[in-house]
Amino acid sequence: MENEEPQGGFITLGQEDSHYISSVLRMRAGEQLKVVLKDGIEALCEVHDCAKTAVTLKVIETKQNTSEPPYRITLYQSVSKGERMELTIQKCVELGVSKIVPVYSMRCVVRPDGKKDPSRTVRWQRIALEAARQSGRGIIPEVTEPVNFDKALAAAKDARLTLFPWEEEQGMTLKQTLSAKNKEDLQEIAVFIGPEGGYDESEAEKAREAGAIPVTLGKRILRTETAGAAVLAMLLYHFEL
Repeated sequence: MENEEPQGGFITLGQEDSHYISSVLRMRAGEQLKVVLKDGIEALCEVHDCAKTAVTLKVIETKQNTSEPPYRITLYQSVSKGERMELTIQKCVELGVSKIVPVYSMRCVVRPDGKKDPSRTVRWQRIALEAARQSGRGIIPEVTEPVNFDKALAAAKDARLTLFPWEEEQGMTLKQTLSAKNKEDLQEIAVFIGPEGGYDESEAEKAREAGAIPVTLGKRILRTETAGAAVLAMLLYHFEL
Protein backbone atom coordinates (compact mmCIF):
# COMPACT_ATOMS: atom_id res chain seq x y z
CA MET A 1 0.00 0.00 0.00
CA GLU A 2 1.17 3.54 -0.61
CA ASN A 3 0.46 6.40 1.75
CA GLU A 4 1.30 9.98 2.64
CA GLU A 5 4.22 10.84 4.86
CA PRO A 6 3.76 10.00 8.56
CA GLN A 7 2.36 12.76 10.76
CA GLY A 8 3.94 12.84 14.21
CA GLY A 9 5.17 9.28 13.85
CA PHE A 10 1.72 7.91 12.97
CA ILE A 11 -0.04 7.01 9.72
CA THR A 12 -3.81 6.98 9.35
CA LEU A 13 -4.90 4.79 6.46
CA GLY A 14 -7.80 5.40 4.12
CA GLN A 15 -10.97 3.36 4.19
CA GLU A 16 -9.91 0.80 1.57
CA ASP A 17 -6.53 0.03 3.16
CA SER A 18 -8.10 0.04 6.62
CA HIS A 19 -10.68 -2.52 5.50
CA TYR A 20 -7.92 -4.65 3.97
CA ILE A 21 -5.91 -4.71 7.20
CA SER A 22 -8.79 -5.14 9.64
CA SER A 23 -11.14 -7.41 7.67
CA VAL A 24 -8.96 -9.24 5.12
CA LEU A 25 -5.69 -9.63 7.01
CA ARG A 26 -7.55 -9.52 10.36
CA MET A 27 -4.71 -7.71 12.07
CA ARG A 28 -5.07 -6.37 15.58
CA ALA A 29 -3.39 -3.71 17.74
CA GLY A 30 0.23 -4.54 18.48
CA GLU A 31 0.87 -6.54 15.29
CA GLN A 32 3.50 -5.32 12.84
CA LEU A 33 3.48 -4.79 9.08
CA LYS A 34 5.42 -2.96 6.39
CA VAL A 35 3.97 0.03 4.54
CA VAL A 36 5.42 1.61 1.40
CA LEU A 37 5.45 5.40 1.57
CA LYS A 38 6.25 7.83 -1.24
CA ASP A 39 9.39 7.39 -3.38
CA GLY A 40 9.86 3.76 -2.40
CA ILE A 41 10.47 4.39 1.30
CA GLU A 42 9.40 1.42 3.41
CA ALA A 43 8.15 1.81 6.97
CA LEU A 44 7.97 -0.90 9.59
CA CYS A 45 4.81 -0.12 11.54
CA GLU A 46 2.81 -1.37 14.49
CA VAL A 47 -0.98 -1.35 14.44
CA HIS A 48 -1.93 1.30 16.99
CA ASP A 49 -5.69 1.46 16.53
CA CYS A 50 -7.65 -0.93 14.32
CA ALA A 51 -11.09 -0.08 12.92
CA LYS A 52 -12.66 -1.06 9.60
CA THR A 53 -12.85 2.53 8.40
CA ALA A 54 -9.66 4.01 9.89
CA VAL A 55 -6.58 2.06 10.94
CA THR A 56 -3.80 4.03 12.64
CA LEU A 57 -0.22 2.78 12.46
CA LYS A 58 2.76 3.75 14.61
CA VAL A 59 6.00 4.07 12.62
CA ILE A 60 8.86 2.09 14.17
CA GLU A 61 11.53 2.63 11.52
CA THR A 62 11.90 3.60 7.87
CA LYS A 63 14.32 2.52 5.14
CA GLN A 64 14.60 2.40 1.36
CA ASN A 65 12.61 -0.43 -0.20
CA THR A 66 15.01 -2.83 -1.96
CA SER A 67 12.54 -4.91 -3.97
CA GLU A 68 12.46 -2.65 -7.04
CA PRO A 69 14.57 -3.57 -10.10
CA PRO A 70 17.47 -1.29 -11.14
CA TYR A 71 15.60 -0.26 -14.30
CA ARG A 72 12.17 1.00 -15.30
CA ILE A 73 10.13 -1.06 -17.74
CA THR A 74 7.06 0.27 -19.47
CA LEU A 75 4.99 -2.51 -21.02
CA TYR A 76 2.96 -1.53 -24.07
CA GLN A 77 0.53 -4.44 -24.01
CA SER A 78 -1.97 -4.96 -26.82
CA VAL A 79 -5.42 -5.23 -25.27
CA SER A 80 -6.66 -8.80 -24.93
CA LYS A 81 -9.97 -10.24 -23.83
CA GLY A 82 -11.12 -10.30 -20.20
CA GLU A 83 -9.08 -12.58 -17.99
CA ARG A 84 -6.12 -12.63 -20.37
CA MET A 85 -5.49 -8.92 -19.88
CA GLU A 86 -5.99 -9.21 -16.14
CA LEU A 87 -3.53 -12.12 -15.94
CA THR A 88 -0.97 -10.11 -17.90
CA ILE A 89 -1.25 -7.18 -15.49
CA GLN A 90 -1.03 -9.38 -12.41
CA LYS A 91 2.02 -11.37 -13.48
CA CYS A 92 3.91 -8.45 -14.98
CA VAL A 93 3.52 -6.43 -11.78
CA GLU A 94 4.91 -9.40 -9.84
CA LEU A 95 7.88 -9.52 -12.24
CA GLY A 96 8.83 -5.87 -11.87
CA VAL A 97 7.05 -3.80 -14.52
CA SER A 98 6.95 -0.07 -13.72
CA LYS A 99 4.04 0.98 -15.93
CA ILE A 100 1.53 -0.73 -18.22
CA VAL A 101 0.06 1.03 -21.25
CA PRO A 102 -2.77 -0.93 -22.91
CA VAL A 103 -2.58 -0.57 -26.70
CA TYR A 104 -5.09 -1.05 -29.49
CA SER A 105 -3.12 -2.60 -32.34
CA MET A 106 -4.49 -3.73 -35.71
CA ARG A 107 -5.27 -7.35 -34.86
CA CYS A 108 -6.67 -6.83 -31.37
CA VAL A 109 -9.79 -8.92 -30.79
CA VAL A 110 -11.03 -6.21 -28.42
CA ARG A 111 -11.74 -3.08 -30.43
CA PRO A 112 -12.16 0.51 -29.20
CA ASP A 113 -15.72 1.79 -29.34
CA GLY A 114 -14.81 5.46 -29.18
CA LYS A 115 -15.81 5.78 -25.53
CA LYS A 116 -13.59 5.69 -22.47
CA ASP A 117 -14.38 2.97 -19.98
CA PRO A 118 -12.97 4.28 -16.68
CA SER A 119 -14.40 1.34 -14.75
CA ARG A 120 -12.23 -1.07 -16.74
CA THR A 121 -9.09 0.98 -16.11
CA VAL A 122 -9.98 1.21 -12.42
CA ARG A 123 -10.29 -2.58 -12.31
CA TRP A 124 -6.93 -3.01 -14.04
CA GLN A 125 -5.34 -0.62 -11.55
CA ARG A 126 -6.85 -2.53 -8.64
CA ILE A 127 -5.34 -5.77 -9.99
CA ALA A 128 -1.97 -4.00 -10.15
CA LEU A 129 -2.40 -2.83 -6.55
CA GLU A 130 -3.23 -6.31 -5.29
CA ALA A 131 -0.28 -7.84 -7.17
CA ALA A 132 2.06 -5.15 -5.80
CA ARG A 133 0.87 -5.92 -2.26
CA GLN A 134 1.34 -9.66 -2.70
CA SER A 135 4.83 -9.40 -4.18
CA GLY A 136 6.20 -6.74 -1.84
CA ARG A 137 6.74 -4.08 -4.50
CA GLY A 138 8.12 -0.68 -3.54
CA ILE A 139 5.71 1.07 -5.92
CA ILE A 140 2.25 0.48 -7.33
CA PRO A 141 2.73 0.34 -11.13
CA GLU A 142 0.37 2.60 -13.06
CA VAL A 143 -2.05 1.13 -15.62
CA THR A 144 -3.10 3.87 -18.03
CA GLU A 145 -6.07 4.36 -20.31
CA PRO A 146 -5.66 2.46 -23.61
CA VAL A 147 -4.01 4.27 -26.54
CA ASN A 148 -3.64 3.46 -30.22
CA PHE A 149 -0.46 1.96 -31.63
CA ASP A 150 0.93 5.19 -33.10
CA LYS A 151 0.53 7.03 -29.78
CA ALA A 152 2.23 4.14 -28.00
CA LEU A 153 5.25 4.38 -30.31
CA ALA A 154 5.44 8.13 -29.75
CA ALA A 155 5.24 7.66 -25.97
CA ALA A 156 8.11 5.15 -26.04
CA LYS A 157 10.52 7.43 -27.90
CA ASP A 158 12.41 8.47 -24.75
CA ALA A 159 13.23 4.90 -23.68
CA ARG A 160 16.90 3.91 -23.89
CA LEU A 161 15.89 0.56 -25.38
CA THR A 162 12.63 -0.40 -27.08
CA LEU A 163 12.07 -4.13 -27.54
CA PHE A 164 9.59 -5.39 -30.11
CA PRO A 165 9.13 -9.17 -29.72
CA TRP A 166 7.71 -10.44 -33.02
CA GLU A 167 7.13 -13.98 -34.24
CA GLU A 168 8.32 -13.07 -37.76
CA GLU A 169 11.77 -12.01 -36.53
CA GLN A 170 14.23 -14.82 -37.19
CA GLY A 171 17.65 -13.26 -36.64
CA MET A 172 18.01 -11.04 -33.60
CA THR A 173 17.32 -12.67 -30.24
CA LEU A 174 16.51 -10.90 -27.00
CA LYS A 175 19.72 -12.31 -25.50
CA GLN A 176 21.84 -10.88 -28.31
CA THR A 177 20.20 -7.48 -27.99
CA LEU A 178 20.76 -7.28 -24.24
CA SER A 179 24.33 -8.57 -24.44
CA ALA A 180 25.22 -5.76 -26.83
CA LYS A 181 24.15 -3.10 -24.32
CA ASN A 182 25.76 -1.83 -21.13
CA LYS A 183 23.48 -2.49 -18.18
CA GLU A 184 24.18 0.96 -16.79
CA ASP A 185 22.79 2.55 -19.96
CA LEU A 186 19.44 0.74 -19.78
CA GLN A 187 17.55 2.57 -17.07
CA GLU A 188 14.43 3.02 -19.22
CA ILE A 189 13.17 0.06 -21.28
CA ALA A 190 9.99 -0.14 -23.36
CA VAL A 191 8.52 -3.50 -24.33
CA PHE A 192 5.81 -3.94 -26.99
CA ILE A 193 3.67 -7.07 -26.89
CA GLY A 194 1.28 -7.88 -29.71
CA PRO A 195 -2.32 -9.14 -29.58
CA GLU A 196 -3.77 -12.63 -30.05
CA GLY A 197 -3.22 -12.45 -33.80
CA GLY A 198 0.26 -10.93 -33.60
CA TYR A 199 1.52 -7.67 -35.06
CA ASP A 200 0.86 -6.72 -38.66
CA GLU A 201 3.89 -6.25 -40.93
CA SER A 202 3.08 -2.55 -41.26
CA GLU A 203 3.20 -2.15 -37.48
CA ALA A 204 6.57 -3.89 -37.31
CA GLU A 205 7.88 -1.51 -39.97
CA LYS A 206 6.60 1.52 -38.03
CA ALA A 207 8.28 0.17 -34.93
CA ARG A 208 11.61 -0.21 -36.74
CA GLU A 209 11.36 3.33 -38.09
CA ALA A 210 10.72 4.57 -34.54
CA GLY A 211 13.90 2.88 -33.29
CA ALA A 212 12.40 -0.28 -31.80
CA ILE A 213 14.39 -3.52 -32.12
CA PRO A 214 12.39 -6.55 -33.34
CA VAL A 215 13.52 -9.64 -31.44
CA THR A 216 12.64 -13.30 -31.30
CA LEU A 217 11.86 -14.95 -27.97
CA GLY A 218 12.65 -18.44 -29.21
CA LYS A 219 11.32 -21.21 -31.43
CA ARG A 220 7.83 -21.29 -29.95
CA ILE A 221 5.09 -18.70 -30.39
CA LEU A 222 3.89 -17.40 -27.03
CA ARG A 223 0.35 -16.32 -26.25
CA THR A 224 -0.15 -12.62 -25.68
CA GLU A 225 -0.73 -13.13 -21.94
CA THR A 226 2.51 -15.14 -21.69
CA ALA A 227 4.87 -13.04 -23.80
CA GLY A 228 5.07 -9.95 -21.57
CA ALA A 229 5.74 -11.98 -18.45
CA ALA A 230 8.35 -14.02 -20.33
CA VAL A 231 10.23 -10.89 -21.42
CA LEU A 232 10.12 -9.46 -17.90
CA ALA A 233 11.45 -12.72 -16.47
CA MET A 234 14.30 -12.67 -19.00
CA LEU A 235 15.14 -9.08 -18.10
CA LEU A 236 15.04 -9.94 -14.40
CA TYR A 237 17.50 -12.79 -14.98
CA HIS A 238 19.80 -10.62 -17.11
CA PHE A 239 19.91 -7.61 -14.80
CA GLU A 240 19.26 -8.92 -11.30
CA LEU A 241 20.48 -12.51 -10.95
